[in-house]
Amino acid sequence: MNRCKIVAVMALLVGFMVIVPAAADTQVDIGLNIPYYAGIETEDDDFGAALDYAFLVPDVKINYFFNEKGIRLGVGARMFTAILETMAYPIVTVETEIDKLVLSAHVGGGAFLFFGLLNDFATGSFYMPEVTIAYKLGERFSVGTGALLFFAPDAADFNNFAYIGTVFARFTF
Repeated sequence: MNRCKIVAVMALLVGFMVIVPAAADTQVDIGLNIPYYAGIETEDDDFGAALDYAFLVPDVKINYFFNEKGIRLGVGARMFTAILETMAYPIVTVETEIDKLVLSAHVGGGAFLFFGLLNDFATGSFYMPEVTIAYKLGERFSVGTGALLFFAPDAADFNNFAYIGTVFARFTF
């Protein structure tokens, strides 16, 4: 798939998100993530270790949710930044709240926009599912933990993947 087709598909998706019914709920999450465990799972073994030092990885997640109650389904984008480089990619999210707990899962990838040092647009069979659980400390602030996985189905099967465990603080608007 060439770059023009990718840009056309992205433009259609953005156009769809703009024309979403007025009942749709827009949510912006600004997070500060601290990775604490990283590893690689293979068919034969699991290579993982706790990280020796802590560092912040800020992210912004924007979702358009199609329903406001119960189990919510949304589409949007996520952006991570690491000092000199930023990566953005499309996501599909499912989320629910149980009292003060927020359970969330999303899968993203397939197309990546890099800006900073690289300033590039890349596509490929690389996907990043994530599951998180957060505890709401207020109307707009929560803390929690999650696991971010990295799959490249073209390079290997689903028995081989990398993962990162994180703790986070998140502001929701």
